[in-house]
Amino acid sequence: MSESLTLFSRVCNFFNYFQDPYLVSRFQNYFGVYRIDVIKNGNLNGSVVKSEKETHEKFKNDCNNVITIKYKKQDDDIVLRHRKTLSSGSENSKSSPLTSDGEEISDVDSDSENAIKCKIKSKFWYYFFSFGAGLGYEMFYASFFPFWIWNIDGAVCRRVINVWVLIMYVGQAMKDIICWPRPAAPPVIHLEPHYVVEYGMPSTHAMVGAAVPFSFLYFTLYRYEYNVIYGILIASAWCILVCCSRLYMGMHTVLDIIGGLSLVAVLMAAILPFSDFIDHFQLTNPYSPLFTIAFMLLLQIIYPKTERWTPARGDTAVIMGTGTGFALGSWLNYRLGVIRGPPIPPPYMIMWPGYKVFGLALLRAIIGISCIVATRAFFKSVTYGLLCFVMRVDSKDLKSKQKILVEIPAKFITYTAIGFVITYVAPFVFRLLCIERATAFTEV
Repeated sequence: MSESLTLFSRVCNFFNYFQDPYLVSRFQNYFGVYRIDVIKNGNLNGSVVKSEKETHEKFKNDCNNVITIKYKKQDDDIVLRHRKTLSSGSENSKSSPLTSDGEEISDVDSDSENAIKCKIKSKFWYYFFSFGAGLGYEMFYASFFPFWIWNIDGAVCRRVINVWVLIMYVGQAMKDIICWPRPAAPPVIHLEPHYVVEYGMPSTHAMVGAAVPFSFLYFTLYRYEYNVIYGILIASAWCILVCCSRLYMGMHTVLDIIGGLSLVAVLMAAILPFSDFIDHFQLTNPYSPLFTIAFMLLLQIIYPKTERWTPARGDTAVIMGTGTGFALGSWLNYRLGVIRGPPIPPPYMIMWPGYKVFGLALLRAIIGISCIVATRAFFKSVTYGLLCFVMRVDSKDLKSKQKILVEIPAKFITYTAIGFVITYVAPFVFRLLCIERATAFTEV
């Protein structure tokens, strides 16, 4: 009995240590992110300032490389709720941070009730980790996946996207089931306040930061001839950068990241062995579009409900729609004979591009991304307006965008169209312009 209690105590200590927001705060401080608190009663950042001149000089010095984190009203409510959770649940935070005269440090700027100032000491680390955080967002994948399909290897990218869709769905759903908040602020500084309303456990950034690079490594391992060590190093560096960026941005605890990495390891072990079968079914089965659409809609229907609105469900609809569009476009390419298999089996040598190939790749990217932007603008406005009309809600009201029967179908339809454009329409345009990649038709 005592051994069981000891083990349970160790597990609890493990969870408490890695869930501690002060651990995230120390990470931010180490890389030069600090809070700037307002001047109150001659105090600045917790130290007594003796004269008005000293106050001015200290404030001037602290205002170099200062950024203001602005919360929306809903975000601000979440931050306050997280702060209450921290103050009641952590030994290190039984009281709020105090200035030297015993007053509570304000979390807001004197000119705004929902703004926090922080100092970035190193611009290098700020942009470095901002880039790492960007590796998990829509903007990156909206250009990265199309670039792979148009310029490198569509067969590999299709399989990676299937893995990405399934893993992100599970991760987003788990967030809304577990409902653990983001790290409490203070002490943490949320450098991406627009994501505060979303729950934190598990870190889907950590999940996608591991799933995407290691999936590419897995699917190219026996398809191309290259040094595997380099592939492992690149995939590991990608994953570590994404995970560390979430700590730097103050959006996840260490436990969130550990949970995300553990979950993605289990999911990839279950999904990767069946990835070739799934891809073959999606390409060759005459009824695969019906199965794909029905499966994606079913996943949306059974998605867990939450007490309050979060972006997670809408982001999931974006991912599911993208996966559906990719599957539909790839299936149509195969049915029309656009892609029909390689003349020789892998592995293949990697041919590094010359100036002409690089120029054509750049041209394809410009034309293709222009098609994506136009498709997104058209379908986003049309589907949203139509759904608001059908549901009899005001399209100008911001709350309408948070209604499930408006937000989810609008995003799903829009990104299904985008996925279809990426895999079918854009390559069709490339063929008309005679700039299609020579080996694109061989990638089954």
